[in-house]
Amino acid sequence: MKFKTHISVKNLSVWYGRHQALNNISIDIPDKKITAIIGPSGCGKSTLLKSFNRLVELQDGAKVAGEVLVDGEDIYNPKVEVTHLRKKMGLLSQRPQVLPASIYENVAYGLRIHGIKDKRKLDEVVRHYLKESNLWDEVKDRLHSSASKLSIGQQQRLCLARGLAVEPEVILGDEPTSALDPLSAECIEQRLLELKNQYTIVLVTHILRQARRLADHIIFLYLGNLIEHGPAEEVLKNPRYLKTKSYLEGKFIEEPKIDKELNLRGVIYPDNLIAAKLALGDLQFGQILKIIVDYEQAASELPKAIEHEGHKILEVTKLDKNDGAIIVQKHNGGYVI
Repeated sequence: MKFKTHISVKNLSVWYGRHQALNNISIDIPDKKITAIIGPSGCGKSTLLKSFNRLVELQDGAKVAGEVLVDGEDIYNPKVEVTHLRKKMGLLSQRPQVLPASIYENVAYGLRIHGIKDKRKLDEVVRHYLKESNLWDEVKDRLHSSASKLSIGQQQRLCLARGLAVEPEVILGDEPTSALDPLSAECIEQRLLELKNQYTIVLVTHILRQARRLADHIIFLYLGNLIEHGPAEEVLKNPRYLKTKSYLEGKFIEEPKIDKELNLRGVIYPDNLIAAKLALGDLQFGQILKIIVDYEQAASELPKAIEHEGHKILEVTKLDKNDGAIIVQKHNGGYVI
């Protein structure tokens, strides 16, 4: 399925000190859709999300390599002005981060930073975005009261209003409903569904039911690696790879035991397929072959050709910027012994 790309990630790796949190991620984020990033805790979901507005750089010892293109501009180019970039990105955190100020000033804050001082204009924008966030009717009579007195669900909607007020292009949500009661969570979800026609929305969620309710596109990460991505309907109902299937079914994710490794760096199609077939011929049914390739076309063409031979592709991942790994299980007429 073709879609217009808003954010394009190319060979993105992130380290915190010696720990590599993301390993050569390449992915396109569709424009004006909801993309959900899923995976177990500690797999790099929030790191990927925060790489889109460069908040990842604020952590001690963080190092970033690769490219993140927003509207075709590499945001990690030293010439990029970070404040301008973050204006494009509205962020909803796990817990709402209201400013120690009034409800009104929370929404007006970003506008004031960007030089808007006209009170009539500020009043108009505050009213508009509180309505956009389904909060206006609840707070219109106490706009100058402290935002900290709102319930946590109201605070999260206030944060949404504050983010929308600076007219971003993208809404980033880092588990934005995890601290909310069910009714408040439902309210946020409903607003996101309504807003996706105007904004590109990227959500980190550990709630699979939420991903099923909201997502148009799914990214599944595991231990910093991109395992699978695609239209939500396909990934959630018919995952291609074993790790995705195990995660969706709530099973323990195991690394496959490799019975044989084949280095096909520099070998092109159809010679690489012939070599793979010979290597699989030496294995027993159910055993696993790891194939190393060194160009992108091989990582897409070779798995399809191997599957056509009746074997099962368990995983296709990047090892580094140049090399990829294809994990194949030898099948017997489609049945694993």
